Amino acid sequence: MLRLLVLLSACLFLVMLIGGRDYGQMRPGLADARDKASEPVIVMAQPAPEHAAPPVVQVAYAAEPEMPLVLPLVKPDQSVATDAVQAIAEPAEPAGEIRYISVGSVNVREGPSTEYPMVGRLTRGEAALVIWTEDNGWARISIEGDGLTGYVAGQFLSPAP
Repeated sequence: MLRLLVLLSACLFLVMLIGGRDYGQMRPGLADARDKASEPVIVMAQPAPEHAAPPVVQVAYAAEPEMPLVLPLVKPDQSVATDAVQAIAEPAEPAGEIRYISVGSVNVREGPSTEYPMVGRLTRGEAALVIWTEDNGWARISIEGDGLTGYVAGQFLSPAP
């Protein structure tokens, strides 16, 4: 099997070596036209009278010039730019208040009850943004750095660390 693979590879190599050359459009008539087209054509202007400007030599190329890319001019809308700068300059107010964990550790749960599964754990002194408080005393919190959101019993949160 390996011998057949080597023989096939050698045959493909020879076929590509012999028949794979790209001669392009090298027919004699086309090659001469291509060579003549790449040379600049110089056309002398008619001699001008002595009181006129010096003679002008006109040079023409047979190749077509490339068209430059012209893009439409777009002016920025100043009102949008100033609104964006003001939005960046004014920090957004948090949508709640910051509270701190007042016990050794607290479980963060998916819902406002111990029946919901845990999604994380917070330790004493960690800050949490309280979004709202449920009627049963559980607080919906968000931890900005971790992206952790869930519920914590409100009795374990205090305003100062």
